[in-house]
Amino acid sequence: MAKSKRVRTPMLDQFMKIKSEYPDAILFFRMGDFYEMFFDDAKVASEILGLRLTTRAHGKAAKVPLAGFPHHQIDSYMTRMVKARQKIVVVEQVEDPKLAKGLVKRAVVRVATAGTNPAAVDQEEIQSNRIAAIFKYKSRYGLAWADIVTGEFLAGEFSEDELKLSAGHLNPVEIIVPETRHEFDPRIFLDASSAIESKVEDWIWETSFARQTLLDHFGTRGLKGFGLEHLELAISAAGALLHYLKGNLHTKADHLTHLARADVKGNLIMEATTRRNLELVDSLVGNHQATLFAVVNHCLTGSGKRLLYNRLLSPLANIERIEHRLDAVDSLKSGMNLCLEFRDLLKHSGDIQRLLARLATGRGSARDLVGIRESLIIMPDYQRKLSTVSSPLLKRLETGIRTLDSLKIKLQESLQDNPPLYTHEGGMIRDGYNNEIDELRQIRSQGKSWLGTFEEQERKRTGIPNLKVGFNRVFGYYIEVTKSHVDKTPDNYQRRQTLVGAERYITPELGDFESKLMGAEEKIFALEKEIFQELVDLTLDQSTALQENAQILANIDFLCGLAVLAEEEEYNRPTLNDSDQIILKGCRHPVVEKLLPPGEEFIPNDLEIGGGGKRIQIVTGPNMAGKSTYLRQIALSVILAQMGSFIPAESACIGVVDKLFTRIGALDNLAGGESTFLVEMQETASILHNATDRSLVVFDEVGRGTSTFDGLSLAWAIVEYLHEKKSLRPRTLFATHFHEMVELERHLEFVENRNVAVREYENKVVFLRKIVSGGSDRSFGIHVAQMAGLPPAVISRARDVLRNLEANDLNPGEENGRNSKSTTLKISKDKTGGDQVLTDKLPKTTKKIANPKVRAAQLTFFDPIEKELRSVLQTVDPNNITPMEALNLVAELKKILD
Repeated sequence: MAKSKRVRTPMLDQFMKIKSEYPDAILFFRMGDFYEMFFDDAKVASEILGLRLTTRAHGKAAKVPLAGFPHHQIDSYMTRMVKARQKIVVVEQVEDPKLAKGLVKRAVVRVATAGTNPAAVDQEEIQSNRIAAIFKYKSRYGLAWADIVTGEFLAGEFSEDELKLSAGHLNPVEIIVPETRHEFDPRIFLDASSAIESKVEDWIWETSFARQTLLDHFGTRGLKGFGLEHLELAISAAGALLHYLKGNLHTKADHLTHLARADVKGNLIMEATTRRNLELVDSLVGNHQATLFAVVNHCLTGSGKRLLYNRLLSPLANIERIEHRLDAVDSLKSGMNLCLEFRDLLKHSGDIQRLLARLATGRGSARDLVGIRESLIIMPDYQRKLSTVSSPLLKRLETGIRTLDSLKIKLQESLQDNPPLYTHEGGMIRDGYNNEIDELRQIRSQGKSWLGTFEEQERKRTGIPNLKVGFNRVFGYYIEVTKSHVDKTPDNYQRRQTLVGAERYITPELGDFESKLMGAEEKIFALEKEIFQELVDLTLDQSTALQENAQILANIDFLCGLAVLAEEEEYNRPTLNDSDQIILKGCRHPVVEKLLPPGEEFIPNDLEIGGGGKRIQIVTGPNMAGKSTYLRQIALSVILAQMGSFIPAESACIGVVDKLFTRIGALDNLAGGESTFLVEMQETASILHNATDRSLVVFDEVGRGTSTFDGLSLAWAIVEYLHEKKSLRPRTLFATHFHEMVELERHLEFVENRNVAVREYENKVVFLRKIVSGGSDRSFGIHVAQMAGLPPAVISRARDVLRNLEANDLNPGEENGRNSKSTTLKISKDKTGGDQVLTDKLPKTTKKIANPKVRAAQLTFFDPIEKELRSVLQTVDPNNITPMEALNLVAELKKILD
């Protein structure tokens, strides 16, 4: 920006003054019908937006880099810049250029960041566009978040562990922090690696200032009503966030009508990795139809879809609240006709949350007011229908409806049924609402008939048959005469414009008419704009009641959607209780069953875990048989049930889960220097540290990221830890390919084996998809490789190697009678104790594994010691043994163990 010192033009001085106040932002500087950017701003914006970078000379100054775009494209360009992690400052002309004396006055009207982009209110996105504020003091954290689109605003205080476990669903697009914060990275806590971080001056976080910011906004004398009175860190975060929002939006943010306390209690806690692994709202492979949200979403309105989206990410853990939702869904499913009537009403209801946001951020139009009016008109219909149901939740929704009759009548009387999209077009106000507007419209109407009379008179007076009167925005009203009749024009015709085939003229009489008519038009526009703003203010005064109505309509849509889902997909109501047992009969995977090829039927399965019985299931079976599907469908059924939905099962009895953990798959964190296995172990560590006896834990293939012996050892130790630590013992599903794990059932009381049934036929495997009792000792990996299309030679050779390994024969070539030199496999130990497979060229000989404890096929942690102990004990008759013989026997057994 060094070149700016040589620029002395008033306009660029004006630009530089504003730029000095926002040095970290790109200025969109209004110049007539364009927004322009200068200097480095132009270079950055031209690269991101694909605009042409040019230069312009300003007085005697050197040429200045310049880029620009038409003013009506600002929303799309601003959104693109924000997504490119840029901060945008919009500078508007705040006076009419025609009335300006000298340089037009300009001022900042909004600041757009990822979380404060006003254009977001126009985007029909389901996921929230949250902005968060986080503040740390000692070992506690204050956290607040808001969404300018929906008016959501929450705050709370958390420990570090609570924050990591409960805040992962927020996924904010922007995080604000104190300016001098250096000791932690908030994006890690909030699972928001792509969020931008914005720093706010420290004094804004002071509790006293933050508290007053909140009190002034909500018009209250205290914060007790919000449950935050003594939570100083939460107050600091909420106050700083509100101050930042108002400063960027340059509005009062009237649609933020309520501040709720955020708490970890009462909700099912899931880490961000669990939400991703289960593909609740996002697909790991980019298939948007392969998510739980896509399958269960039967909502009709934007607010209903947003509510479903957020409730899937944060189900309940409070039985009473869950049962109230289930009662409501049950009532609507049983009375499907009433449910369908609600859905007909919903089709005619506006998205009040988004409409209010548009009005509150200064982007609203008369159509937004009409949308609110039409919703208010049918609110009594919702009341009447809700009065016929017995569900406590639906009854509460009925009593919460606000009809706002005075506002509804005002909007009915004042606004046209179908007003223009833009306020500057006029035509918003009904005839008969304002006398002055009616009179001016009459003048305008008479003027149009006057033009017709004037045109006919001029044709007769001049003898020019094709003379016509026209209008354009540049020259106003004119008389157009073709070149062939120009010689007939009277002396009072003053030439205004020359065209290729015609001339355009103005007369004193036409000029007087234009002044009178244009004056009427301008007055109409000014009066309509004034009335429109009055209606906006009246509407925003009722923001609290309108937001309550919006939430009620969202809940009705949410509940009706779940009722339709249950009816169409044959979902059934679960029973929830305070036990630690989960019993599912005929359970199905809600997503997989919808994506099956035509004609293929999903095979349901049962589960019984917890209570006084088994708490850990070891699930074994072949690749591709359905172990992972089984694990996921259990977790998804619990999530749906605790969200308040019926579930894809014949019956279900679920002891409420407090935390749901999954260890499924893993990706390298290369940027952080973390391998797949390290990520896997970090996730496992979180489970072992944070699970409780009320939790549900899903492990899928733990230990596969390292050597076989290391992985098996870790998997074994993890199951033992979950079993033996009495304060832990969560309900656990543990799928594994380490078939040695099945031996745990014989030695650990609460462990049971389950496997996926298969049938082998003519060297092919048939997956039955049915979970049955017992363990499996084969993975059928070669069969799956054959199904995947590996070359037959590879499949054949793999079978040879497998047969020899299973026989502990390290020379696969010898078994097949090969007389030439063959590749011999040797298993040895590396320096870390892991196993390695080495290949060497050796003469054809048969080599056996030297150490009998290192076996290529199945391993066991109890052989050969267990075998020897058994052989000794089988020779003993406990009913016919002397004390000395018993002592000798104990000594012998101890010697074997040692």
